[in-house]
Amino acid sequence: MSHQRHFEGIPVSPGIVTGKAFRLDPRRLSAEPRPIPEAQVEQEVERFKKAVETSKTQIQKIRKKVEKDTDSSHAAIFDAHMFMLDDPILIKETVECIRREKKCAEYVLSQTVDRLAVLFKNIPDDYFSSRATDVYDVANQIMNNLRKVTSHPLRTLTEPVIVVAHDLGPSDTVMMDNSRVIGFVTGIGGPTSHTAIMAKALEIPAVVGVAGIADEVSSGDTLIVDGGGGRVILNPTEDELKKYEALQRKIQEQEQTLCLLCELPAETIDGHKIELSANIEIPDETAHVRSHGADGIGLFRTEFLYLNQPTIPDEEEQFALYRHVLEEIKPKPVIFRTFDLGGDKFISGVRFKELNPFMGLRAVRLGLANPEIFKVQLRAILRASPHGNAKLMFPMISCVEEVNAVKGLLKEVRDELDSKGIPYSREMEIGIMVEIPSAAITADILAKEVDFFSIGTNDLIQYTLAVDRVNERVAYLYEPYHPAILRLIRDVINAAHRENVWVGLCGEMAADPMTAIILIGLGIDELSMGPVAIPEVKRVIRNIRLADAQRLTEEILQMGTPAEIRRLVTAYARQLM
Repeated sequence: MSHQRHFEGIPVSPGIVTGKAFRLDPRRLSAEPRPIPEAQVEQEVERFKKAVETSKTQIQKIRKKVEKDTDSSHAAIFDAHMFMLDDPILIKETVECIRREKKCAEYVLSQTVDRLAVLFKNIPDDYFSSRATDVYDVANQIMNNLRKVTSHPLRTLTEPVIVVAHDLGPSDTVMMDNSRVIGFVTGIGGPTSHTAIMAKALEIPAVVGVAGIADEVSSGDTLIVDGGGGRVILNPTEDELKKYEALQRKIQEQEQTLCLLCELPAETIDGHKIELSANIEIPDETAHVRSHGADGIGLFRTEFLYLNQPTIPDEEEQFALYRHVLEEIKPKPVIFRTFDLGGDKFISGVRFKELNPFMGLRAVRLGLANPEIFKVQLRAILRASPHGNAKLMFPMISCVEEVNAVKGLLKEVRDELDSKGIPYSREMEIGIMVEIPSAAITADILAKEVDFFSIGTNDLIQYTLAVDRVNERVAYLYEPYHPAILRLIRDVINAAHRENVWVGLCGEMAADPMTAIILIGLGIDELSMGPVAIPEVKRVIRNIRLADAQRLTEEILQMGTPAEIRRLVTAYARQLM
């Protein structure tokens, strides 16, 4: 048994689970450099090519299964794999090396893939560097066919386990059965990685970015995974097991209690109703939207569809996805945010270097700079709109000129659809995200042009306070309770309400029950958050009075520091509980 250790990583899917580890090495590419006689070299080349063709057939089958079981956005991940199976660097170079070095296909493939993965990792672009995982995933498929391995290790599990790996590729996560895989931990990855998205969609506790975890854990070791706190304990003590088992029971009891609230409205004791909506980024999450009692989808992040395939998604592919989401949720509303790409996320085929990408050509700016790509998405959303209660929202608006520009493009698309007799919802509401200080300060002007606002506090905070929230040196300055932030939110709400424009909020602040009380006191109409946070926020709302929240907020707005505000909110929370 391995020694006892504590690890810290990135929490990506909440929940606590205890179980036996199953160490999976997705990079099963090591091979002995077995020499090939000159007379058998071409036979070895043909063996490799046959393994590639078999891999194509297998991946096509996997793609069809994923599309049937989930949706086209997940299935599109495997389009990138098909693309790689025709990549001359991977395939042609391997063939040439077999002929040149006269070594077995397994060894040559492993060497080629290692070189290609290093090449991807050295490109200063998050999209390309993360493709190293896909390279290994595709190479493993070929390697398994060369070695005539017929089943994936995750398909042979006979008991519940916690999967531990340096990384998990899409073809690994597709094999997961959540009756057997009860949690997982990876050595690399982030909150927006494919593994993180899959964990949230399946509601499996998971921690990623745990450096060196795969080298420390052996199959059969006991693990505790705290997916909400980002903690992993290897071979815990008896006291630790008892502690986390108690926490796990407490969480389960809380979830059962909160489930009773799912069908009840988010309404204060004195009768004031708030809309509680869900943020999602993959269609699979619609089931969680319903099960957690959401009033609709307040933010559907459409960029996920653009990030997992080698080509830009066409109109039909997007239309099918948007229609599916609307039909799953109707008659409740779905707010489609047009792609928020750029920064650290790029459209296939549209990439560039910028010194400060988060303030560069991203989101609506990128769309306006590439109108033909942007109009494809607008057409798809408009065409899908009759199939449910669709709303359209544009991100990163900084001025009224941008609103007029996107409305102009929208009119062009509507005119095109009218000329072809294609139906769409003419009453679809149009809104913008308020996440740049210039938009917040000119909210009175912008409110005259749209039907609703959604305040994106994650960016609003970092732009207002000039704080990179992922920079550990200044992260302490990222403060939702900063008086400037609360005053900006108040001013946006007041300006919008004067124009009869409703205001939602879809940043992380919405998911904090205590912060939600402040937002209600400020007059917010809707809060949108991860589905799992909705019951707890609803519980708090149903135990307060609007009048009390307003009085609390008035007092807070007179305070000068986040620390003072936090102390008052904490005291109020203790009194409430």
